[in-house]
Amino acid sequence: MALGTKNVNYPTDYNLKTLNLVTTLKGNGVVNLMPFLIELNLFEDIYSSTISGEILVQDAMGLISSYMLNGTEFLQVQLQKTTQDSQFYSRNFRVYKVGKRVIGDNNDYEVFSLSFCSEEFLLSEQYRISKGFYGQQISDIITTILTDYVKVGTGNTKKINIEKTIGVYDFVLPNKKIFETINWLSTYAQPATGKIGADMLFYETSKGYYFSSLQTLYAGPVYTSYKFDPKNITNDMNQKVTNASDFEVLEFFDTLSGTTNGTFANKVISLDILQRKVNKTDGVFNYLTFFNGSNKLNNNPITNNYQNRLGGTITGNAPTTPGLEMGTLRMATGNSQQKKNPYLSQNPDKVANDIMIEKYLPNRVAQLALSNYTKIKITVPGDPNLIVGRVVNFSTYQVSPTSWQQSKDNATRKPDPYYSGKYLVTAVRHIIQNKSYITIIEMCKDSITGQYPGYDNSNATLKQFVNGNQA
Repeated sequence: MALGTKNVNYPTDYNLKTLNLVTTLKGNGVVNLMPFLIELNLFEDIYSSTISGEILVQDAMGLISSYMLNGTEFLQVQLQKTTQDSQFYSRNFRVYKVGKRVIGDNNDYEVFSLSFCSEEFLLSEQYRISKGFYGQQISDIITTILTDYVKVGTGNTKKINIEKTIGVYDFVLPNKKIFETINWLSTYAQPATGKIGADMLFYETSKGYYFSSLQTLYAGPVYTSYKFDPKNITNDMNQKVTNASDFEVLEFFDTLSGTTNGTFANKVISLDILQRKVNKTDGVFNYLTFFNGSNKLNNNPITNNYQNRLGGTITGNAPTTPGLEMGTLRMATGNSQQKKNPYLSQNPDKVANDIMIEKYLPNRVAQLALSNYTKIKITVPGDPNLIVGRVVNFSTYQVSPTSWQQSKDNATRKPDPYYSGKYLVTAVRHIIQNKSYITIIEMCKDSITGQYPGYDNSNATLKQFVNGNQA
């Protein structure tokens, strides 16, 4: 359907209200880009501090030279799913680059791209913070940085959504970029939810800036449900809107990587420079112990109780062999127990708040790895209100030899227990073309709806393989 239509009749239809290039030229520097649009891409990522995008245009008016484009322009986007939507995608972006230009054969037109991002990202790259913060919660420090340094949330249409953290800290920020500073602070932050963990993330959506923990996001309401079934051809409009037209598995399981990076078991050795002492965490981060005490998307863990030939499990249970320790080691610099330092004990005003990296880092390492242990990508009809950080349901059927010979309504077809379930939306790509609008979603989960079978110690055949005996 054409741009700016008054009626939306199909799932991929949309109403693009505004697509303006706003220049800094004196006079009328506003250009309607809708007649030139080939494709508009809008990107959100929960692991990125800002929204970005790219627009591809076919230009027969010489826009670049006529309007002297130089990276100080803005792009105004207003997008509705239907003309009846009271809430719609409305954002202003800063254009920062002109992409490769392709000139038509007769020099009568050219095709080029414009890359854009949130204005705050350029401000972050332009300025540095040199300031000390003392005796404050990390959530309050981040609020101050956003409101005072990039002017978001006060006198600005963008909202900030900052989850409270526990503990007070002393930080000196030595000439750090603004968003670099916030992401660095995120690594020390722990949510004030009462749940164990250190999984705070800073990101931007079309609704504003967020500083939130994964566990808080996991516990959020389900935004919508999607279904992938290649056989499901329906005239039901509601089903068309929620059906995925494409489904790709990006990550399912990687036991070697999970073992190496400390997903299932890890511990931290920290060097306390003040104390001239090495501190090691008591015990090992145990995935199953953490799983039972944390928020999760689904009910079952992503592993079972399999024991290797040394008597240990993947989740941190120690082997029976003397002298062997379990868990991936990580090195870090800490400042725990500063008051025991001879100098600081005589100068209490010089004592900073303990960061206690030995306690939170094992959790953060594992939580961030777990959040991407199962990752899929689907394509759905365009939805401007879908943002990263939301929880969605996804369902698909098990693959079987008779699956596609059966009717879509056949009760014998079973949902896939591993791919189906609740997911967290981690990345969104909105693709708007002249006659269609789709949304590509990357989403992940830390758990499964099905349950892996338990390890069978009595199975003689299995024991043969575990012990390394050859056939």
